[in-house]
Amino acid sequence: MTNGNTLLIAFGIVILNIIIDHLFAPIGLILTPIILIIVSFLIAFQTYKIKPIWKSILTFGLVALHDIGIKLYGGGSHDIEGQLWVHMLLFIGLFPTFGILLTSILRDGNESVLNLVISALIFPILIFTYLHFFSELGIGRHYW
Repeated sequence: MTNGNTLLIAFGIVILNIIIDHLFAPIGLILTPIILIIVSFLIAFQTYKIKPIWKSILTFGLVALHDIGIKLYGGGSHDIEGQLWVHMLLFIGLFPTFGILLTSILRDGNESVLNLVISALIFPILIFTYLHFFSELGIGRHYW
């Protein structure tokens, strides 16, 4: 399978789960940790000749896209309590996602130590920055 196909499948999984959460809430929300693990596995181990830094950035992009989709288009009433559930399930999925990403990064022996360290640090830094600015995204929305 080519890198383009793998990334398209990962993107499709994220979009499908957002649609499932919109139509059949809260199933998509409950599936969040599983979706994040599947997507990170696809990017980490099913893509070839992609530098570890780009694997970190691509994984972050799909995690952020999933979180934005759940927060904006998830079914139900979007209040602070629901936001806490979204963040709890996000963090449950982020720990194994980061472990999968680290395993993939450390297995790449062709990169310098500096690139491996940057690759390992860029994902948590991007997640922290994203959550700092967008943690309250979607509050006040309501879908039947």
